[in-house]
Amino acid sequence: MVRAVPVLMYHHVSPTPGLVTVSPQAFAAQMRYLAEHGYDTLRADQLLAFIQGNAHLDRPSVLITFDDGYLDNYVHAYPTLKHYGLRATIFGITGWFGDGPPRITQSQTQKHASPNHSACMDAIRDGLHDDVMLRWSEIEKMVADRTVEVHSHTHTHTRWDRTVANPETRQRALQQDLIASRDALKHRLGHDSRHLCWPQGYYDSEYRSTARACGFTALYTTEKRIVAKSSNIETIGRIVVKDRGDRWFAWRLWLYSQPEIGAVYVYLRGA
Repeated sequence: MVRAVPVLMYHHVSPTPGLVTVSPQAFAAQMRYLAEHGYDTLRADQLLAFIQGNAHLDRPSVLITFDDGYLDNYVHAYPTLKHYGLRATIFGITGWFGDGPPRITQSQTQKHASPNHSACMDAIRDGLHDDVMLRWSEIEKMVADRTVEVHSHTHTHTRWDRTVANPETRQRALQQDLIASRDALKHRLGHDSRHLCWPQGYYDSEYRSTARACGFTALYTTEKRIVAKSSNIETIGRIVVKDRGDRWFAWRLWLYSQPEIGAVYVYLRGA
């Protein structure tokens, strides 16, 4: 019987080294490990049901998450996930997704450029979102074959606590941002998302209250935390996945599957 579920956090899967990036080779090895060891890659609603005590998991399980929704998720991660029959959740910045036909994946004869995280941020600041972010057509393709689901990472990825001084104005701006994200997901994918990941992991009690009012139930952080039954669904922790091999990956999976040992380790080491 599963007692805790590791929630894995990725950003980029790319051959271009840099911050928050796992190489395609390392990602393939990590996904192969999950497949060969019988892991069930959960949907976000399955994780929520597990935490709330409404579902029992008989197989070792993980939730694979990606933040932001970069093009390399489609080019490099998607073919590997599909090859091994695994599923992942993308927390997407809905206002950064564009239109146009699906581009070329790693499994095809050509490869699309995969800039590193710094270059992606530069492109976004220059208004060149389509060069580095997913298109809705690519999202729809991944969703259609049940390899990926997409939930909210807000509509604009704005840190309102840093940009708006007045508390009431700040909460209104956050509310509009969250509603726009949820509406975009409803319009493009046809579902009412209950899952929200905070930009840069920042939240406070007022943020959480606003998210609840907007229809979100499960709130995800960048904090390292064991996710078990009766965990707080408004502060779901995740594991930063590094560009490391099977042994490191297997150790983290085991550690975050053990509520007592894992909690002590996180308290002492913070990793």
